[in-house]
Amino acid sequence: MPPSSQQVALLDDRPFFERALVYGVRNGIVTQQKLADILNDAPKGMVQIAEFFGTQYLRPNIEEARARIVNLVSLFLEESSGGDLASAARSLRDQSFLSHSRGGSEMLKRLWAMPEDGSYGVLARQSQKQFLEDWSLRTLAEYRQALAQRQTHQLAIAAGLWFAENLGMAAADVSTVAVESVIRTAMLVYLSATTPAAVPNAAGLIAIFDAIRKKGVPAKGRKRLQEIFKVVPEPYRAVARRELQRVETEDLPKVLDASQPMNQLIRDLEPLYFLRDFGPEDASLFDAAVSEDWQRITGGKTDDNSLLTIFLCLAADIAPKPALSRAAARALVRKLRADGFRKQPVLAFIRAAAPYEMQDDLAALWREFAAEAEAVLLDAADTTCRDALDFLRDNCIVV
Repeated sequence: MPPSSQQVALLDDRPFFERALVYGVRNGIVTQQKLADILNDAPKGMVQIAEFFGTQYLRPNIEEARARIVNLVSLFLEESSGGDLASAARSLRDQSFLSHSRGGSEMLKRLWAMPEDGSYGVLARQSQKQFLEDWSLRTLAEYRQALAQRQTHQLAIAAGLWFAENLGMAAADVSTVAVESVIRTAMLVYLSATTPAAVPNAAGLIAIFDAIRKKGVPAKGRKRLQEIFKVVPEPYRAVARRELQRVETEDLPKVLDASQPMNQLIRDLEPLYFLRDFGPEDASLFDAAVSEDWQRITGGKTDDNSLLTIFLCLAADIAPKPALSRAAARALVRKLRADGFRKQPVLAFIRAAAPYEMQDDLAALWREFAAEAEAVLLDAADTTCRDALDFLRDNCIVV
């Protein structure tokens, strides 16, 4: 058949090591003596790999070790030669087969040591042995993709630590944190022109939000940002600009929206920022801000009966009240029977509005109560609602 642009080229899917070796032999780069050396070294390396990952005495382990050592050599050869077969063949001529295998292994060990994501201070999620067991059979394309990702994470972490130190917090004091949150915090602090520029605690974050809501972003904050970007190391600037854009386009519109309650604002934005440790007085201020809805809905009631009455109202999808009249209680039972007993909204309310230190106990109180309440209140045999109302009087507030 005559040549055509429509013809499909055959893909040479042999390991790169094999292609480089064949090229070297055919072109006189790899001598017969060198080929004999490779054939002599390869079994030694295979036994070492088989012993490392399992045992040298089982045939499947040896077969797998052969695949691993060929892949390790291929990884090192193709990466170091840039895919040039002549260069790879010369490398096989000048260096031992086992040194190429070690080169591939060292590539993977360096990859393992790099951060998997943008978290700082998080221990490796996978042991080095487990990582090598997986990656010693991966392709160069997979290696290069993972390398690029991890280099990006490494750069973000370095930038985060730079900003933390610029705000007076030593790298040793930063642990198990997403570094983007550190940079985001720095951008907010600079924009707000807070003096001195430091990592805020929870109370400080609230103060920054409140000041921006009342007066907007001050001009001296913009000026401070310009000054900071002049001294930020060049490799870190792109990361910093990305987080600055998030602050300006995602966070500031919420901060400046006076219709959004401060407690909701804090719940939405606080997880995105890095805060230093804070003491009891700061915790009290923070709780006061986030518990505004809780105080309004509960009316300051803390007894179990009042709280369970509120929870039942939420389960019935009616306005929550800490006490019900007899008529309202009967209407609640009828609505539950008509529309169903909704447990999850109650748990969501507890997590969103209750003081943090009370949340686990309240969730346990609701779960224990809900199991019995659902059975009694939805009992179709109780046609007059007498048992249901008796249950409510015993466990809730019915006046």
